[in-house]
Amino acid sequence: MRAILNREPAWVVCAEASTGRQALAKAMELRPDLMILDLGLPEMNGVEVTRRVRSAFPVAVLIVTVNDSDDAVREAINAGANGYLLKADAGRTLADAVRAILSDGEFVSEGVRAAADLGSPEGQASTRRGTSERLTPREREVLQLLAEGRSNKEIAAALDITTKTAETHRAHIMAKLELHSVSELVRYAIRNRIIEP
Repeated sequence: MRAILNREPAWVVCAEASTGRQALAKAMELRPDLMILDLGLPEMNGVEVTRRVRSAFPVAVLIVTVNDSDDAVREAINAGANGYLLKADAGRTLADAVRAILSDGEFVSEGVRAAADLGSPEGQASTRRGTSERLTPREREVLQLLAEGRSNKEIAAALDITTKTAETHRAHIMAKLELHSVSELVRYAIRNRIIEP
């Protein structure tokens, strides 16, 4: 993708990140015009990064992913993404998607266009109360780290909190989502596309 973007003389790729936390930190530092994110980023998924960065400053966000489910598209758009591009289409349409977002403000791959139409009765009917409405931003972070197999101690170190606070967040997550084991939590995270299987 970097090679495709570098072909455009007016565009500069100012940073790359391998985790959602890195992407968020670099975005806050560099304040880019556009972010390109994958949904399946480790440590903090693309939807959560989108939600956080869009609440901090105005930035266009293009999700580029293999996930073509209606729920994933809706969740990304509801979080503030301006575009949703399937990786299978990226070679042909990445530059067009970026151009469209920077000028008109939106772009959606043909294969997922119907799911992005949130104004339609079908789109509204299938939008359900998701994780983002039940959990706090910190709880969503802890949920993803737990689902990735991190211990309370590792979560505490990653989020710069105490182990006791990590344990408390874990307990709140389990209670709010009515889960009783880590295996149920992992299944929930996969089913709700918080982590990739």
